[in-house]
Amino acid sequence: MGLANEAVTPGRTSLLEAVNICLSNIGEAPMATLEDTQNLEAATAERTILEFHKEGQSRGWSWNNETAYRFERDSGTLEIVLPSNVVRFVPDRYQWAGRFQLRGQRVYDLHARSFRIEDVEFIEADITSLLPWNECPEAFNRWTLIRAARVFSGRVLTSDSVFQYTLQDEQAALVELERIESDQAQANVLTDGYGSRPFGTFNPATGLMGRRSTSVLPRG
Repeated sequence: MGLANEAVTPGRTSLLEAVNICLSNIGEAPMATLEDTQNLEAATAERTILEFHKEGQSRGWSWNNETAYRFERDSGTLEIVLPSNVVRFVPDRYQWAGRFQLRGQRVYDLHARSFRIEDVEFIEADITSLLPWNECPEAFNRWTLIRAARVFSGRVLTSDSVFQYTLQDEQAALVELERIESDQAQANVLTDGYGSRPFGTFNPATGLMGRRSTSVLPRG
């Protein structure tokens, strides 16, 4: 209480704190560590938090998306294997026209109908990766926590009153997350965000090049 918590409040929310918030939401005592596997409610709370943490990241945000990420082909197997945390893989549609698809964590060649890629040494693709709790923005973790707390309390207590209260908090947290996401992404209609080339805007000189005059009378 009081002065003892002055240095605690400004820090990021740890996974242990998130679990304890879920526990307090159902009237359970907090945990001192996540290593205690005997507390079934704590284990369920942690699984629920990580479930929504993964699901929320799969949507793709500015902080877990990367453009033109290069993946090298293995010289022995001739396969391209992606890291296990990559959940979205989109090669350049204009270059490959959907030829390469992600199956499991390996890249599949639809033309050759094989995981062995004979004629391409590397592929660049836009990807979405799942990040650990400590590498995600605090606003995203808070939104995840409130979502998980709402579902966790409903699963354990089946209480409508708890559901209604935390649903309002969840909506407020999502609004704040989207506001921060908009600031961080810095997208605009001309460049489509970081890593994209701007498209050609109107140029009067080029606009008149293909224009035919209608004031000239036809011959004959």
